[in-house]
Amino acid sequence: MSPSTPFRVVIVDDSAFFAMRLANRMTQRGWEVSARLSSGLAAVHEIPHLNPDLVVMDLVMPGMNGIATLQVLRKTWQGPIVMMSAYSDEAMRNTWLALDAGAQDFVAKPGPGQSLDDMLDHLVSYREDERPRGEPVVGRSSLCRAGVRNRKVRAVVIGASTGGPKAVSLLCAAIKETPRVPIFIVQHMPAGFTRSFAERLAGVLGSPVFEAAPDGTRMPLKTAPVVVAAGGFHLRVSATECWAEPGDRRNGVIPSVDVTLVDVATAFGAESAAVIVTGMGSDGAEGARAVRQAGGTVVVESKESALVWGMPGVVAERGDADAIWPLPEIGHWLSQVVTRNHGS
Repeated sequence: MSPSTPFRVVIVDDSAFFAMRLANRMTQRGWEVSARLSSGLAAVHEIPHLNPDLVVMDLVMPGMNGIATLQVLRKTWQGPIVMMSAYSDEAMRNTWLALDAGAQDFVAKPGPGQSLDDMLDHLVSYREDERPRGEPVVGRSSLCRAGVRNRKVRAVVIGASTGGPKAVSLLCAAIKETPRVPIFIVQHMPAGFTRSFAERLAGVLGSPVFEAAPDGTRMPLKTAPVVVAAGGFHLRVSATECWAEPGDRRNGVIPSVDVTLVDVATAFGAESAAVIVTGMGSDGAEGARAVRQAGGTVVVESKESALVWGMPGVVAERGDADAIWPLPEIGHWLSQVVTRNHGS
C-alpha cells in the first residue's frame, strides 16, 4: 500500500460515542473510516461489500457479540479483524476465543478520558505491512546457517508484537514435552492482559507458564521454565533467576524484547537463543545482535509467514539471523532444542 492510498477502516461498536471518537482520531491520522457500524448483524451484511483494509470490532456487543459476528463473517470475508476489549477476566477469556475464531489480533480499549494513541500505534502496522492479510502463509526456509539445528541451547527468548498472541500460541503448541530449559516470552501487551496470556499458553503447552510477578519477586529458573513478561514491566534475567522490573519504555514499549535478550545473552552466552516473530517496529534487533555476538542462535520468522515482518525483518536485514523460517519450522526446531537433554 503506497502512502497515497487511503487506508480504509470499518469500526464495529455499539457505543456511538466511542466509535465517533475513534473515527475522528483515525481521520486525523489520514485514515479513511469507510463505515461505523453499531451491531454484529450490520457488520456481517456490510463488511464483505465494503471490503476494507482493516476491521476494528468491539468484543462485547448486545445481540450478536464480537465472537459470533467473527464466526459468521469469516464465512464470506477473510480480511484482517482486530478485536477491541476493555480488560476483565471474562473479556480476556473471550479474546482468546476470538483469536481461535479467526481474529488476527486484539487491542486494549481505552476507557473514558484515556488516550487512543497506544491503540492506534498498534493498528498502524496493518497499514505499513503491504502483504495481503489472512492466515499466515507456510513458506519454505530461506536461510539456515550450518550447525543451527544441533547447537546446545540453555535459554530461549521469544519476542513478538502485532499478531504475536496467535504466533506464540502456535509455537507453544509445537512443544511436545515439558521444556527442560527456560523460555522467556516477551509479547508487547498492556498491563492486566499478560496474566491471562500466561494462563492461555499453559493450556496450550500442557505445563505451567508463569507471569513474571509484578511485585518484583525473583523466580528461580529451575521452578519456572516458561515465563511471560508482565505488561508494564521489563523482564530481567540472570543465570539463576528472573523478575519483573519497572522502567522506562525502550523502543517505545514496555516490556521490551531487547532488555530481556541482552540479559539472556550475558547470562547464557553461546547457549542463548533469540526467536523473533511477527511484530511492528525494531524491538529485539539490538538484543538479537547481542545474542549473535555472544555466539548464540538467532531465529526469525520468514516474511511469507509473519503477519507483520517488522521485528523479524529488521534482524534479518541486519544480517543477524542464523535461520529464517516459517512459523511451523520454528516450532519444530524449538520443540527439539527445549526438550533435548544435553546434561548439565
